[in-house]
Amino acid sequence: MLLYLAILITSVCLTTEISAQSIDKTDSVKVVKHSPRKATLLALVPGLGQIYNKKYWKLPIVYAGFAVTGYFAIWNRGKYLEFNDAYIASINNTNDKLVVRYDPENDVYESNINHRLSYNELADKYDANKLKTYRDAYRRDMEFSFILMGVWYILQILDATVDAHLYYWEVNENLSVKAEPIFQQSINPTLLMIPNNVINHNGLKITVKF
Repeated sequence: MLLYLAILITSVCLTTEISAQSIDKTDSVKVVKHSPRKATLLALVPGLGQIYNKKYWKLPIVYAGFAVTGYFAIWNRGKYLEFNDAYIASINNTNDKLVVRYDPENDVYESNINHRLSYNELADKYDANKLKTYRDAYRRDMEFSFILMGVWYILQILDATVDAHLYYWEVNENLSVKAEPIFQQSINPTLLMIPNNVINHNGLKITVKF
């Protein structure tokens, strides 16, 4: 009798322990939701937000935008510096303004009186006004390219944030939109004694199925 009672108590204890372990395991499982905040923070490094949202096909678009804007920004900056140097050389070589420059190699001072202080191919090709015009144009294009790069950077962050908010949104396969014309005729009761008193009602019917 005591043996059966001991077996019964042991069985009940084991069952209770197994059930408690199952509950603990169930409670310890946490469902990690897709976080728009995390996507936004990751998007501060271009491309990581798209990777987090598993939109891998957007990566070439993101990097191509930075490559194009970066290329034009660097190219225009190089042209700006080139024409700026030419403009300075042209001003230094102008004889109607006295320009004095110190030459540290020869320990002498040089002036532009009957002497060219700078030799520049663009300065020989264009006058100072044209060089200034080209310089300002390339500077404007350079600044505009950097602005576009900044806008592109913000857009890829917004794209990652919006994709994260719509991560669980699904389009119903039964969703459909149908448009068809409507042609109806009705008789005006106030004009029964007048021939051809039929009124045409034409329109467009749009049906949306979810």
